[in-house]
Amino acid sequence: MKNGCSPESLLFIILWLRTKQKECARSMGFGSLLRMKVIDIPLKLGFYILQNFDSDRMVIDAEENELKVTTQSVHDMLGIPTSGTILTQLDQWSKDDTCYDE
Repeated sequence: MKNGCSPESLLFIILWLRTKQKECARSMGFGSLLRMKVIDIPLKLGFYILQNFDSDRMVIDAEENELKVTTQSVHDMLGIPTSGTILTQLDQWSKDDTCYDE
């Protein structure tokens, strides 16, 4: 299993963010991700989760237990905000906007 955004890639990006960019991430509620230190997820763990995830019921079947995957459980684990702006409703930036350069 391979993807384009591994934990190592995310950590590398976080380490290179400027102070102002980190402040923006914190102001949007993503400050907990700035403290991320995980660089690898064991392959067997990733496969286990994928094989045991029931998307209809939004649970991971773990032997005799079920781990519910909810907005709140993701927030509790990663600190990602549970509400806020819907990204598809944001104004689109022009390609000439300097934010693209940042």
